[in-house]
Amino acid sequence: MNIPASLVCLMLALVAPGLREATPAGKGSQVPRKLTLDVRIDHFDVADAILRDGISELSLKNVEGLHLGFEEIIRDKFQDDPRAISAHFSLHLEAITVREILDGLCRSDARYTWSEDGDSVNVYARATKDDPSYLFNLRIDHIIVTDIPDPNQALTPLSKFFPEQQVGYFGAGLGDNTYAEPWTAGFERLTVRQFINRIAEHMGPRTSWVWAGGREERMFTFLKGGFHTPWEASKK
Repeated sequence: MNIPASLVCLMLALVAPGLREATPAGKGSQVPRKLTLDVRIDHFDVADAILRDGISELSLKNVEGLHLGFEEIIRDKFQDDPRAISAHFSLHLEAITVREILDGLCRSDARYTWSEDGDSVNVYARATKDDPSYLFNLRIDHIIVTDIPDPNQALTPLSKFFPEQQVGYFGAGLGDNTYAEPWTAGFERLTVRQFINRIAEHMGPRTSWVWAGGREERMFTFLKGGFHTPWEASKK
């Protein structure tokens, strides 16, 4: 699909990890969901962070079986700086579980909440939780993907269900998110969020997806493993 030139700058918002993050696709999570949430992490540190930075830091902790989906609160304009309009916080935690980290992040920016879905953990705006018009809460009776090479291509049949919604993706320069082989699958009676989780989980045992942008330029990014933000990159 054609991507507006103004969206090229999204590469500055999500910097893909190196090739070491790539994992075999199509195997799904090998760790039961409850065990994944209860995995204990020795150190979790973010300073002067916004929520996106904290989710990035968690995604990079190399917890096998952790699938993260992050729906950033959409900005009025794509060019608006998320750091200028978000709560800033610091967290310095020791010997803490994935579940406790998620709780701590959402306490630090109370606009957000999190929930479980299958093998995935989703972080999204609390205000959208019961909004039936919100994209990720829309329901799908039946959807089929046929011989798709990556999750980006699954957005085409999704957009046909909801032509009034903007459903785009950004992938240039963000690493390989292809499946091990073209994938055909059918899904019944699920929400858009659940559909996005399923197509992201199929990339491999650790995956991330992000929904971000402005009101007129919103898009998905799908990644194997974790993702870096400018705050994360500046630490290196």
